[in-house]
Amino acid sequence: MAFEKFLAEAKKVYPFKIGIAGELPEGCEDMLKTCLEKYGVNNITSGKKTPIQERPLDFPQLQNMEVTYFETELNYPTTTQVLQEYLGQCCGIDQSYIIVRNPMEPQEQYQEETQDGEYVAKLTTEELESVDGQGEVASNRVMDLLKELETARKERSFDTVDGPVGESSDIDNSENTKSAIGS
Repeated sequence: MAFEKFLAEAKKVYPFKIGIAGELPEGCEDMLKTCLEKYGVNNITSGKKTPIQERPLDFPQLQNMEVTYFETELNYPTTTQVLQEYLGQCCGIDQSYIIVRNPMEPQEQYQEETQDGEYVAKLTTEELESVDGQGEVASNRVMDLLKELETARKERSFDTVDGPVGESSDIDNSENTKSAIGS
């Protein structure tokens, strides 16, 4: 009995993410489920559409398209390339309009990291609401900069307007007296 329990727990599923660019043909979702039966579909989600994008993330060669993503778990192992080719042929979708990815691929994990966080507008955060930006621009900022320069000039130990500080006895006019072009 222990072996049967171990065998039942050892059943592995293979997750995939399927993306189809453009508007789906009539009955495409049902046809997709039927095609995936060859690999023993364990689970498949209904399609989630992205908004129309100028350059969809997974389809940089296409313009102004929406993408529908399906997440599925299969009982039979296969590769993303084989599954993509099979689904394209089975559903009548051009290969440039379909992509199959494994959720464990590095680019999928990177995309998940960037999409997990909820977008928060920075201008409405508390720390930026109290800052008055008008004092930091235009003539207000120019006057502040001039005041800072004046205080910095006063803090220096010497004034460059009066000339250099120190002995100038080691300086003579013996260098750089001849032209480099035709002497």
